[in-house]
Amino acid sequence: MAQRTLSLQSPRWSSPSRTALRTSALIVGTLLWLSLYATLAYRLLMVRFALTDRLNLGLITACILLGVIVVLGWRSTPGSWISYLFPWVRRSKWRALNLEQMQALTPSEFEEYVARHIFERQGYRIFNVRDTKDGGIDVLITGADGQQAVVQCKLYSGRTVGEPIVRDLYGTMIHAGATHAYLVTNSTISADARRWAFGKPITLIDGRRLVEMARV
Repeated sequence: MAQRTLSLQSPRWSSPSRTALRTSALIVGTLLWLSLYATLAYRLLMVRFALTDRLNLGLITACILLGVIVVLGWRSTPGSWISYLFPWVRRSKWRALNLEQMQALTPSEFEEYVARHIFERQGYRIFNVRDTKDGGIDVLITGADGQQAVVQCKLYSGRTVGEPIVRDLYGTMIHAGATHAYLVTNSTISADARRWAFGKPITLIDGRRLVEMARV
């Protein structure tokens, strides 16, 4: 079997500066695009408009090219720009929860909480896999470099995540062709599971660490 390069790093639990910078650039680009269209509309309505005029041709070309760039830019950042522009919308639903509050969630709600509150706000693109067809994958995340990681969420009550769960997740990661795997739980993770995961592209996040991450 060919060796796969494992280069997707663990999320940096800090403000998503890359997302903020990209969103800011898109906002500036959008405003410039609208300004060009306004100029073009003014020339069309108020000034004699001729397609043979080099300025008019330049405006039309710039509007088309910049419009394509802006549209593709916004389409490639689903959700993250909303969180950046309107953070209160995100926080109103996905505020940081403690362990008792997490326990009150359904498994599907817990998966969405992890996806939105932990990964998406760090700038990762997320895809929440349907419960009936997840194949052991609850969330797929894609980093800025295009590499994918799998996330498995375990909402337990009084149970500990053991080594077999981590082994299965590792096999799922390989089968999916991902470069990293995350196991996120509201509970505890056994010492055997941690020893088995050591040195592998697997990040284990227990309940205590999950609460700390959500508060950053």
